[in-house]
Order: sequence, then structure tokens, then C-alpha cells
Amino acid sequence: MQRLIDETVILRYVLEDDKRYFKEACTVISTGEAYTYPEIFARVAVSLRDVYRVPRTQIGYTLDELLNDINVVDEDVVRYASRLFGSSMLDYVDCLMVARNALRGEQILSFDKPLMKRTLIM
Repeated sequence: MQRLIDETVILRYVLEDDKRYFKEACTVISTGEAYTYPEIFARVAVSLRDVYRVPRTQIGYTLDELLNDINVVDEDVVRYASRLFGSSMLDYVDCLMVARNALRGEQILSFDKPLMKRTLIM
């Protein structure tokens, strides 16, 4: 049975900062049935950056590696966004938009100049 997990489970899994929750997160994730959504990865990225002060490059790498353990809706988009987040100054949600533009051809309208520099002109 698939189990939907949120950012608290992912953070405990990544940070290993609470033994009990880390063990429970490992148990759920190790089944291969844990899944989540792109917006949860965005929340993890923001928490790691703003609360735990993890460098962006490490966050991008970590999120990319998590995709080997956690099923995510639109995995290709999340993988692209995670790598872009680690190598740019864009917010994670903007990285998701750029990824959808690059991989799915979704047109973006935004007044955010850094975001629009990363999108394909359609």
C-alpha cells in the first residue's frame, strides 16, 4: 500500500535529527511505497535552506538523490527542478515552473525577470 509522506518525514529522513522519527521514516521509505508531490519537495528545499542553512548545491543534490527512494508525481520535473535549484538562485517553485517549461513545453507568463531568463520562448 502506498503511503503519502509530507516534508516532516522527509526532513527527519534527511537530517537524522530525531532517532525515533528517523527510524520510522526509514521504515516507510525503505518499502519503496512512499510517495509525495512536487510541492512537498519545495517545502523541503525551503526548510533546508532557510531553517537549517544547508547550501543550495547540497540541497539540490540531496533532493535529486531522494528521488531514488521516494516516488514523486512528475519525477522528471522534480529531478530537473532539484538540479536547477542547486545551481541557481531561483526559488524551488520557480525551478518547477522552468522544468515544466523545458520538459513539457508549458508556456509561462511571469514578470519575474530571472525566471523568464530561464524559460524557453514559445
